[in-house]
Amino acid sequence: MELTHHAYYIEGPLSAFGAYKDKVVPFYARQYERFGIDEARELQGIASLKNYESGIFLLGIVSLTSEAQQAMLKLFEEPQEGTQFVLLVPHGMLLPTLRSRMLEYPEKLNGPGDVRDAKKFLGLAGKERSAFIAKLLKDDLPAGKADEGARERVRDFVNALEAELYVRPRRSNMLQARQALEDIAMVRQYLGDRSPSLKMLLDHLALALPTH
Repeated sequence: MELTHHAYYIEGPLSAFGAYKDKVVPFYARQYERFGIDEARELQGIASLKNYESGIFLLGIVSLTSEAQQAMLKLFEEPQEGTQFVLLVPHGMLLPTLRSRMLEYPEKLNGPGDVRDAKKFLGLAGKERSAFIAKLLKDDLPAGKADEGARERVRDFVNALEAELYVRPRRSNMLQARQALEDIAMVRQYLGDRSPSLKMLLDHLALALPTH
């Protein structure tokens, strides 16, 4: 697929990075747990090098600070000729000012997050949600350890919940839906901590998210 714009965004889980890497065939590809002002300045420096004057930069980002987004505004407005950027980020993370300088990536791939599980979870309540979480953690966590693979699978599930709430906002009170998305954003942020309690975070969502 030929990309004609200079900057694109994809909203989805970081675990889809490999699939997009194969699809986009980037000149430069990197994943970030947290992308801050220092990373933004580093990207600006790399993207301005003459030997990088053409090619695609693919960035998979879990947490993107507002300062970094502000720093990337000029880069995305006036990139080096022939240079293109593709950002894979969680739903709702991009500031409107940065998003307005980008286009949505034209071909959405199916990520590994199971939307069916998200739909099922949102249809449950009370003890049923607790049982769902217990099964999810038992299936996903080797020996109860929150290793990086387990954390990524839980993050995929959280992203699938968010995506489902985005496409079905009218089935519940809009203020309630907005609060639910804020709760999901908070949980995703805590998933970036060194040793998060996955059960505690999912239990919070079980109590906070509305039933659909």
